[in-house]
Amino acid sequence: MIDFEVLTALAAHGGIERIGVGVVLRDASGRILLIRRAAHDALPGPWEYPGGGREDGEGIEAGAARELAEQTGLAGLPLEYARSLDLTDRNGRRVRQFVFTTVVPDGTPVTLSAEHDDQQWARPDQLPQTGDGEREVIRWLTRRLAIPGWRPVGGYLTTIARPTVYGCFLVTDPDGRVLGMRSTINPTVWNLPGGNVEHGETPFDTALREAQEELGLDLAAENPEVIARRRLVAVVHEQAGTEYPVPVCGYVFDGGVLTREQQTRIRLDPAEHTEWRFETAHDWDALMPPDRYQRLLQVLRAHRCGTPLYLERPSPEDEFEGIMVLVTDRHGRLLMHHRDDKPGIAWPGYWTPIGGWREGDETPQENAAREVREEAGIEITGLRILPGPHHELVSPLTRVLHAAWDGPETDLRLGDEGLAVRMVPLAEVLDLKVPPYLQHYLPLLAGGTDGTDQPARRTS
Repeated sequence: MIDFEVLTALAAHGGIERIGVGVVLRDASGRILLIRRAAHDALPGPWEYPGGGREDGEGIEAGAARELAEQTGLAGLPLEYARSLDLTDRNGRRVRQFVFTTVVPDGTPVTLSAEHDDQQWARPDQLPQTGDGEREVIRWLTRRLAIPGWRPVGGYLTTIARPTVYGCFLVTDPDGRVLGMRSTINPTVWNLPGGNVEHGETPFDTALREAQEELGLDLAAENPEVIARRRLVAVVHEQAGTEYPVPVCGYVFDGGVLTREQQTRIRLDPAEHTEWRFETAHDWDALMPPDRYQRLLQVLRAHRCGTPLYLERPSPEDEFEGIMVLVTDRHGRLLMHHRDDKPGIAWPGYWTPIGGWREGDETPQENAAREVREEAGIEITGLRILPGPHHELVSPLTRVLHAAWDGPETDLRLGDEGLAVRMVPLAEVLDLKVPPYLQHYLPLLAGGTDGTDQPARRTS
């Protein structure tokens, strides 16, 4: 659907004083219907295609259909919007005419109104005395129609997938947790502040309006510096599905941080949401269906990397959002990381392999090398995806890799996360407080802990 309300608003903003409509009526032979103004008209003599001014409160397409019916007696024809024409009327006013076109069979009878006294079906290259603007439109349309497969934009738009569009904000608290709101309609759904774009809005305007309606907060006033940047975090394109049968294109913007004091002023619209909460990326996993959780992780990845990402749903089969890397050395030891004992993370207080979220458009190997560098201070080699099925406690969005390292343990340097890092003999790993999934992965390392396909060398 063409948003003529927006188009007329743009015309007014550009200094257009009056809106007009016109219809280029073609017959099957490609001729154009032209009608002549009667002798008693204010501007007698010129030939023109049917058209006139839009009446107050009238839609653009309805105005074009009315003028066509009044001036030719033809009603109920399917009109396709073609283009606009700017001109100046006899009173010196700037007019924008929205021009439509349609086709009728050869010999279709025409009944003229009192405003016109003659008619003819003219070939586009043999037009009678016609205004320059109308001649331009007819010749432009004729040239375009000669292009194989071309059709007026009004008809073309009916043949393509037109997604609905939404705009929303990613809002966090001072601890980096993400704001979500539980849907009143579907309590299993948690939304970011935002909604569908309405007529005349941009996605950013929509996000601001929806956030104020849903949270009771004007984010432009709460976080003026962040909102003024209009920072785009991600564009998410979703294919049509059983839940929503048309494509959807979403724009996610940075909404900044809400302090504890600002959070006390949140007032939900009960017609839309029943509760709000801030949760870590790890804890949202238990509250969201897998597809929505993956989308959240993708958006958070875009937010972390600082560069807008284009994201698709469904995602490519090889898409991932994090890694776990099992680093072994020639002595048959595994690099283990003692995790912080705090809520909101996976396996708090446990010993685990190195792991972490993906950044930007990293490959699994790049993700793994960076995480080991940040959390243990070493460079690894021989990175490979570990074969075999995932353990049920390891997310399908996590890639599990194996890598080799051949340096002294004194080179290990704990990063800014966790309590300790150290090399642990494979036979002793399960003596530590470790996640159950390690029982699944340790046997896969036994044949190649030195980064090759050969058995690892043992030292006494």
